[in-house]
Amino acid sequence: MICEMCGNDSSFLDTVLIDGAQLQVCPSCAKYGTKVGRAPPAASVEKGLERRQRNAPRDVYARRDTGEVLVYDFAAKIRIARQSQGMTPQELAQKINEKKSVLSKIESGNMRPDDRVRKKLERALNIKLMEKLEE
Repeated sequence: MICEMCGNDSSFLDTVLIDGAQLQVCPSCAKYGTKVGRAPPAASVEKGLERRQRNAPRDVYARRDTGEVLVYDFAAKIRIARQSQGMTPQELAQKINEKKSVLSKIESGNMRPDDRVRKKLERALNIKLMEKLEE
């Protein structure tokens, strides 16, 4: 079983309360919190880890099915396309039904667009934001 605090493998885990969070930790990490009880059997911990892995967000920047990645200069490409169409950031945000703050973060490069927003931007600006990954 794996300790949720240090990541070490342990034969058993204790359930402790650390800063308001209930964690399953190894005996050496248990000293940092208040013991609540023993951890459930290993099978339920593994099921929880499997569930967490299934529900984890996928990497939107590298698409395995097509071998495409988000272009390196996506922010500049979006800003230039928007300006060439004579749109303000507010107008583009309204056109794609997103907040202006989201668009501003994307155009500044502080945020990468997820697949949904990327597709909206590609349609609205008639640009491609994904490119084939060279091997």
